[in-house]
Amino acid sequence: MPERTYPSQQDEALRQAGPGPDARAVLTAIADRLTENWPDLVARESSRPALALRYSTELYGFHTRRALAAEAETLKHAPQVRDDETRGEYALRLRKAAGGAR
Repeated sequence: MPERTYPSQQDEALRQAGPGPDARAVLTAIADRLTENWPDLVARESSRPALALRYSTELYGFHTRRALAAEAETLKHAPQVRDDETRGEYALRLRKAAGGAR
């Protein structure tokens, strides 16, 4: 059985501090997409990293430092998709992770 790992105090403090403006923009863009397109379908965990990549690239350019940083921070703050959670429900949690409902 693999050993359990825990985040460092610095990583945990950053996670609790909330996302920066770039990651907030990406989280909000993903939430908008999920709300506007088939919100009643089941969300998939496998889509989470793909959406983070797509929207960080769309907002900040292909393979730029800013886009890579936004993608990494987005993935850090985007909650994992729950079983049987709809895209609309997941969008609500993304908005909360971004710092509030909009």
